[in-house]
Amino acid sequence: MVPLVNIQLGEIVFGGVGAGLYGMILFVVLSVFIAGLMVGRTPEYLGKRIEAHDVKLAILAVLILTFCILVGSAAGVATRAGLSD
Repeated sequence: MVPLVNIQLGEIVFGGVGAGLYGMILFVVLSVFIAGLMVGRTPEYLGKRIEAHDVKLAILAVLILTFCILVGSAAGVATRAGLSD
């Protein structure tokens, strides 16, 4: 279960220089938006307003990662090679 959670968080799937940075920025955008909703103010990060379009793209990135993990796991289990010992 731990490797699947790490893949979902973007730690393993995409490697290379800067892979951790865009993952952190993705989650910062989501958390700043949620915190802004809870406080009741317009969410801002580093002086830039976070708008609905930015949040939609961040949520889409999280959902695409999760979808790829689930489809890959299902394909691995459903094929003959995935079921063989």
